[in-house]
Amino acid sequence: MVRIVLLILILVSTNGWTLKGQQFGQYTQYFSNELVINPAFAGAQESLSVTLLHRSQWSGLEGAPSTQTLSAHSLFKNKHIGLGASIINDKIGIHRNLTFNTNYAYILQVKQDAYLSLGLQLGMNQTQSDFAAISSQILNQNDPSISGFNESVSALTIGTGVFYRDSRFQIGLSAPNLFSSRTNLNDSINGDLNKTHYFLYSRYRMPVNRNLKLQPGIFIKYLDGLPLSMDFHLAAIINEVLLTGLSYRSFESIGLILQAKITPQLKAGYGFDYPIGSVGELSRSSHEIMLNYLFKFSRYKVKRPR
Repeated sequence: MVRIVLLILILVSTNGWTLKGQQFGQYTQYFSNELVINPAFAGAQESLSVTLLHRSQWSGLEGAPSTQTLSAHSLFKNKHIGLGASIINDKIGIHRNLTFNTNYAYILQVKQDAYLSLGLQLGMNQTQSDFAAISSQILNQNDPSISGFNESVSALTIGTGVFYRDSRFQIGLSAPNLFSSRTNLNDSINGDLNKTHYFLYSRYRMPVNRNLKLQPGIFIKYLDGLPLSMDFHLAAIINEVLLTGLSYRSFESIGLILQAKITPQLKAGYGFDYPIGSVGELSRSSHEIMLNYLFKFSRYKVKRPR
């Protein structure tokens, strides 16, 4: 499938073509990878938090997307400043995006246990395209516009976001990159890189009883020129230790989410997506693994026998 798409790209390039596409990775466990989505989330966990996530999308398909993220953020002593950083490696076919971001959030307490954060993100993105890798897989191997051609573009990224949270409800609106960069591969092929994506994310925790909470959530993604994408999930949280739920991505996949606190500080999660509709005819299942470590310690008063 990837070879066919690449071949079509080359054939239509003779009349001029603009490369467009969603260049932000998909995440089934988006509610556990918030810093990558919204810079205003920095410091929201009120301790140093480190998250590692790996996603293999459409596993078994040649050239399928693969995404790795490493993020860390913390709240500082005055409780008004959150700082964070993230590294994102996203690869699909011959294209690879490597992004490094730094995050700053100013946190306001609007009422008891309710906070509003304003975030700013500054980073660097490098996009690499290895067109030489497909020169032996196309019909015209001597096409001068593609043979032996490799493209590497670096660009500064600036993003922003706003985030509200209380003990039950969270909502955030963000644009991780406000300005797109442009590259010219040759006289007939050009591309818009790192186009502006807009994200709206929300979740709500509903107590059912002492041991059980329900958590519905939604993640809306908008990119100019593409259909609106919406992710829904409904999860059950048992004893604040085990989370299990189902997810649905509009017209694309249904999924299963499992998360567990291995220790009070270490959380592990697994996400599984099964493609549906027309996507299911071309692709296979996706798998996602997440680890989060929270550097938070409780102090206990110890009474000495004497």
